[in-house]
Amino acid sequence: MPPTFATATHTGLVRRSNEDSLFARTPVFAVADGMGGAQAGEVASGMAAQAFEWFAPQGKSPEQELTRLIAKVNSGIHELAVSDPSMAGMGTTLTAAVIRGGEVTFAHVGDSRAYLWRQGALTQVTEDHSLVGEMVRSGQLTSAEADEHPQRSIITRALGVDPEIVVDTMTMPWSPGDVFLLCSDGLSSMIPDTVIAAVLARGEDLRAEARELIKAAIAAGGRDNISLVLFAPDGSVAGDTGSEPESQTEKIRLGGAGARFAEAGEDPAPPKTAMGRIRAWLTTIAGRIATGLVLAAILLAGGWLVSRQLYYVGVEGDNVVIYRGVPYNLGPWSLSGIYRNSPVKYSELQPFEQDRVDQAEIQTKGGAETMLDNYSAEARQRKQDADRKAAEAAQTPTTPQTPTFPAGGLP
Repeated sequence: MPPTFATATHTGLVRRSNEDSLFARTPVFAVADGMGGAQAGEVASGMAAQAFEWFAPQGKSPEQELTRLIAKVNSGIHELAVSDPSMAGMGTTLTAAVIRGGEVTFAHVGDSRAYLWRQGALTQVTEDHSLVGEMVRSGQLTSAEADEHPQRSIITRALGVDPEIVVDTMTMPWSPGDVFLLCSDGLSSMIPDTVIAAVLARGEDLRAEARELIKAAIAAGGRDNISLVLFAPDGSVAGDTGSEPESQTEKIRLGGAGARFAEAGEDPAPPKTAMGRIRAWLTTIAGRIATGLVLAAILLAGGWLVSRQLYYVGVEGDNVVIYRGVPYNLGPWSLSGIYRNSPVKYSELQPFEQDRVDQAEIQTKGGAETMLDNYSAEARQRKQDADRKAAEAAQTPTTPQTPTFPAGGLP
């Protein structure tokens, strides 16, 4: 039987736009999670997903072919980010899989994931390229601690950030009954592996299971965009076969914006061809210029409203503070102002904490306050530890030393 698959994506309950993109057409599947703002993140993930439209591995090593393709995508995203100020800082994760005979080959960058469901057990195939992922692998954190760590969203590798990229690749044989899951961290960060396993254990229809996974992530809070691809190499579980890929392919061309559910579990409406033409035009130089002019007009007209609704953590002098607004200037006017001061010193933060502050990540008020409260608590703990050590040192008795003299006495 031919392979079967299913896809699902949702904006979530917090994000205003969907920066994820998917690709699913047998034998190639991919999930990309964009970053760098609603527009730039969607562009980056869309470029990664669209690269697979013409990808058909023919050589002896799918791993090498995937690596070459992803290196080209990385260069394209990086060059666009450098040349277009509105795209500065954009990037994307990417987790891709290719079925080739009796094997599945994976290529992976970032903290999106690939899982294997085999004979009642769920196994994570990829390793997260994230700060907490590295801390877990080095023994500094447990998996449970990583799930609640305030810096769990910081990734250490992404397409488009640097001119060159290191891609993790691996190939494994598949067995009858295997089901593979590719997903953005909007799924894996919201529900534990036990919930994923419970859904996949039903083994009835990949499309129904994809919808159930989306619903579970939404029920858990839906703090991020949620996207996933399920596929069964031997077609042992019902799903799409890829024999009629047109609607699926068009959905992917629209990137995160076109592959969005209105509610958890709903199938997206088939996109119109006109929308595909509009998106293609927006990728041209004229389209990007027009988009920039529109964005400038929106900023001028709605800057005050935006500044009332968006927040980020930054630095004032050496103090970590919360700003209301966005970290940009419009000519001589700043689009942000201090919302909340704090005694936390930037110079006393850990290096990874300073990196996150430097990113000036746009957040909700609650998210920014939680981040600052975490830093405040850590600063208090460090001070308490230092005071305790100083007190212990002060209480340590010292032995007076008796001076020694030569045997003949003093001269």
